[in-house]
Amino acid sequence: MLLRRMFEEGKLSGNLGEYPLTAENLFRVGLALCVYLIIERETEKPTLGLDELNFATMSLAVGFMAGGGDVLMGEGNVKVSCIFAEKYALVFEGLEDVEFKKIESILFSRYNISKKMGKEVGKLWIEGRKP
Repeated sequence: MLLRRMFEEGKLSGNLGEYPLTAENLFRVGLALCVYLIIERETEKPTLGLDELNFATMSLAVGFMAGGGDVLMGEGNVKVSCIFAEKYALVFEGLEDVEFKKIESILFSRYNISKKMGKEVGKLWIEGRKP
């Protein structure tokens, strides 16, 4: 049985509320993305840029913040845009194809994805600026 990749051409697509666009899965994707940026890119405080707030982007953002990253409206280390054609899609900018494979590896392996606690949890900056 051949499993399809979660990310195809830098996109995560499907129907809202159905795998892979469930709140739980998007939380895990955000968490894995943040962990990847911290460990592999050695980014001290990673940022996720969003173009809009909705069910999918906020589910992703909560996971990213649980990993210790900050979420900004606008640009970040990785930017996520929303599009809707036949299906809903989150388009990730700032990652290479090999990086998507590494993030999928974190998601599907037995890798313990640690969450931050207390003041280490990231913040959401609606205005797109950090203090």
